[in-house]
Amino acid sequence: MYLFVRSVGALLFSAALLCLTVLVAGAAASMPVQAGASSSDQAVQVLQYYPGTITVDVGDAVNWAVASREVHTVSFGTPPGPFGSDQNNAPAGGATYAGTGWASSGILPPGKSYSLTFTTPGTFHYACAIHPSMHGVVVVQPAGTAYPASQASYKPASDPVLVATLKAGQAAVAAQKVTSKPNGNGTTTYWMDAGFGDGKTFAVQRFGTNALTIHAGDSVVWTQTDPNEIHTVSFLDNGKDVPFTLPNGQTNPQAAAPSGGKVYSGTGFFSSGILTPANTPAPGPHTYTLTFDKPGTFAYECLLHDNLGMKGTITVLASMTPNALPSTGGVPSAAGALLGVLGLGLVAGGIGMHRRTRSNEND
Repeated sequence: MYLFVRSVGALLFSAALLCLTVLVAGAAASMPVQAGASSSDQAVQVLQYYPGTITVDVGDAVNWAVASREVHTVSFGTPPGPFGSDQNNAPAGGATYAGTGWASSGILPPGKSYSLTFTTPGTFHYACAIHPSMHGVVVVQPAGTAYPASQASYKPASDPVLVATLKAGQAAVAAQKVTSKPNGNGTTTYWMDAGFGDGKTFAVQRFGTNALTIHAGDSVVWTQTDPNEIHTVSFLDNGKDVPFTLPNGQTNPQAAAPSGGKVYSGTGFFSSGILTPANTPAPGPHTYTLTFDKPGTFAYECLLHDNLGMKGTITVLASMTPNALPSTGGVPSAAGALLGVLGLGLVAGGIGMHRRTRSNEND
């Protein structure tokens, strides 16, 4: 009986070992990859895949899952349209990939995943069709080849590159400043970023400040400086949402194009339309300027990234009138009156010159 039990045990062990060998060497596997990451408040979006290089065997699948509220794509091959086109953002290519042609997840919203099975050995590069610097590599080995030992224990959250990238993004947020310059007519112009990042590993989906206080007559200039993104600066009409993407997956023309005028009085839909990255060859406007002529607190947002918290407010106080010319104490009243008239003339001339200059700039 002992020998029988021992023999059966040996047979079972051998069978289990054989099954394990088949699973390791021959059975198809599904390898996980994380697409992106973010800070807890979604302000810093990491534009990388983790791991950046994944090794699989022929017949294996890779499963990409989006790990933040930012959207991404997983796209192999040459895109069918220019960067940013709706063609590039649609699913294509089916469930298998042999190393040629265009295969893409299309836009992956938060919580969604994409699986692709590889049928040919090789090294295949892929990218996000939305974020130019976001790249990854899939190495496909012949079926039955052992996987890298380090791959089995890999966890994105402990990746030192991911940790360092998040810290760099948060430091960039802390370093943001709003600059200003007084104008000759007593008003002030303010400058801030409309999104920013390092152009390589992270994007910050925030304006230069969440809240800015100015005076009636002042202007604000937003500049889009992130090479990986497009943004809008949009004041909604009584809070009425303007979706950036239509139900059919196409870009909403109302969201993409500029709306309103150059002076905002607190009502109507005023928007920059799409702002493309400054200091890049990308066509389209990089900045948006708006003058505020009435007191109030006005909310605005990026139509693409409002779900990530890319929102701000402009509080407009009553206008600041220029101070009267100071008295020297020794000027006769008649001379003082004459200086006053001359001073008003200079101010009026300065306003006229400022308006003509601004008009020429806007033209």
